[in-house]
Amino acid sequence: MNLTKTTALSIFFAGVLLTAGTPEAAAAKIKCWTNSEGVRECGNVVPPEYAQKGHEEVSKQGLTVTTQERAKSAEELEEERLKREELERQAKLAAEQAKKDQILLATFASEEDLKLAHQGRVAALDTRIKHTEANIAKLESSLKDLIQEAARQERSGEKVSEATRKDILEIKRRIDENRSFIEEREKEKLELSKHFDAELERFRRLKAQN
Repeated sequence: MNLTKTTALSIFFAGVLLTAGTPEAAAAKIKCWTNSEGVRECGNVVPPEYAQKGHEEVSKQGLTVTTQERAKSAEELEEERLKREELERQAKLAAEQAKKDQILLATFASEEDLKLAHQGRVAALDTRIKHTEANIAKLESSLKDLIQEAARQERSGEKVSEATRKDILEIKRRIDENRSFIEEREKEKLELSKHFDAELERFRRLKAQN
């Protein structure tokens, strides 16, 4: 004979009430779980195959006392970990931005102060670039003299000396090095410009909030 879910539970709890007077029954905890067919079952011990799926502890009157949540899958635990790390990252970024905002407002009283500071940084880079360009001009002059010396040696039927060849290679290396330095400073100027634009916009927003 098949029993409905309600009938099955009624019979179970009736049996529990009949044996409730014994010490063993008083100490036992009634646990209810859902089986693989979606049917609610109850007993003193949760079957191993359902132990990780969660269950409830109920009173002799059939009221839920505590609930044991099902065990989370590896995928769910990983998802929670990633979400937690993302929240921590966002909180860290917010704290860093708040600190930068505080420094920005404490350093500059007006937009004009901010612009003057930016212009000063750019001017410092321009000075270094001009100094390097002057060094390149001197090196190129020395290179020209060395090349002429090498040509003179060849016209005289001599072999270009080892010292002359080394000097030519060394000066070429130094010229390339100085040109690379200028390229890096030009890139730095572009980054400064982007940073200034972003900083100025941020400064305006912060001032508007105050």
